[in-house]
Amino acid sequence: MRSTRHYLRMNVSNVIVGEYMCQGKMPQSVRERYVKMKENPEHPDNIDALIENFDKALSHPDSDDLERLKNIII
Repeated sequence: MRSTRHYLRMNVSNVIVGEYMCQGKMPQSVRERYVKMKENPEHPDNIDALIENFDKALSHPDSDDLERLKNIII
């Protein structure tokens, strides 16, 4: 929904040429929640993957993200 709000606030003279999604950083509280979930014996099967994904997201947006964006809009 956030991106929809951004579109609504755009000046009418702007032209949307495409869309792009970058995972981006997440708040540390998300990782803490995942770790707490893992302490529960009935945690989701993918909890380690969620924690790993969080750790990988810390560097985003990175140069690869920006290069992909550049390739989309140019």
